[in-house]
Amino acid sequence: MPRLRVFIAATLLIAAVVAAGGSYWLWSRDVISDLTLGTGTEGGTYSAFGRVVEEAFAGEDAGLSIVPVASAGARENAARVQAGEIDLGLIQSDTSGGNNVSLVARLFPEIFHLIVRDGSGIESVGDLEGRRVAVMPEGSGSNVLFADLLEHYLVAPDAVDQVPGSLLEGTERLADGDVDALFVVIALGNKTIEQLIRSSPVRLVGVDQAEALALFDPALRATVVPVGTYSGEGPVPAEAINVVAVDSLLVAGRSVPAETIETFTRTLFESRQEMVRSLDQVAFISPPTETDRLAFGVHPGAEAYYSKDDPLFVVEYAEPMAFALSFLALLLSLLWQARIWLANARKNRADHHNLEIAALVDRIEAATTSDELEELRRELFAIFQKVIVDLDTDRIEEKSLTSFSFAWQVASSTLNHRQLLLSDRRPDPS
Repeated sequence: MPRLRVFIAATLLIAAVVAAGGSYWLWSRDVISDLTLGTGTEGGTYSAFGRVVEEAFAGEDAGLSIVPVASAGARENAARVQAGEIDLGLIQSDTSGGNNVSLVARLFPEIFHLIVRDGSGIESVGDLEGRRVAVMPEGSGSNVLFADLLEHYLVAPDAVDQVPGSLLEGTERLADGDVDALFVVIALGNKTIEQLIRSSPVRLVGVDQAEALALFDPALRATVVPVGTYSGEGPVPAEAINVVAVDSLLVAGRSVPAETIETFTRTLFESRQEMVRSLDQVAFISPPTETDRLAFGVHPGAEAYYSKDDPLFVVEYAEPMAFALSFLALLLSLLWQARIWLANARKNRADHHNLEIAALVDRIEAATTSDELEELRRELFAIFQKVIVDLDTDRIEEKSLTSFSFAWQVASSTLNHRQLLLSDRRPDPS
């Protein structure tokens, strides 16, 4: 008895500990209120996006606040999300992630910007050999794409004097003449780039082999910068130029609770109208495409938001289901009618055999000789054989045997009785 009490007490204690631990886990996974967002360098669109999102969430009742974290750019953000150092990050669609990096939303397109000083003699990417080029800090997605660009044009990386720094530092160096060119992958209409173009003797150089570059990388696509994108007076560019585009994406760590990311995603989309007043690129925010999903996978919380408006299965497929039900009802009706027809056919066949026996009984009673009775006996057994065959081939039902057996017994008894009567009427040979 004492052992039983000890066992019960231990069981209750373990249950209490498990319940308390589960309650704490559920509570702790839902109390995240500050989400860190990896952005980019000062002056870039990533940095501007981080500030706009921070301001939008500050005025919402979502229970979340966004803390922008400056970074070198896409590659650093992906690495820090993967490591769990930040909750959210802005990356480019060509950025390699990890198993903890999942997609929340597609943001805005980013364009290859190769900006050179007037009079530099740089007309294409191949002319960068031997030149000083301002690039973004280590960890930026722009630098990876710049390396790919040089490789495509067979320009050795060490043949270009690359000067890393923030976007603001790069634009200042180009404006001051410290570098010959600036390369950055950034959204069209970026204010820092626009100010540089309007205040300094610089111009945009296109990527004449944009389609070839995009041909071998599904994250890239060829596009065009229209005339006058950055300036309508003395338009910049003066003519439409071919460039390469890549998409920016918003990602989150899979370890961030789904409820938190669902709330974040809902607030992000509901705040677009407010945010676009401060940053034009916000207008491009959209759900992930199928290509995005294949590359990164969607965070369960974001997926919950995107699927919330999906119609119920019965609503979405109401018409085909109604057709299917109508067809099924018709099919069942036909099957039921076929069953009735088959049952009637079996009954009619059984009735036919019974009528044959009834007619045979009349003939037995009218018989006057033993030969006639012997012929009738053979006919009676022939009917019996037909019934057995019909039963084996399901042409009559087993329950029909009851009435047939009765009729057959009557016929057999009548035949035997008739034979006895004819025997008694024979004359005595003595």
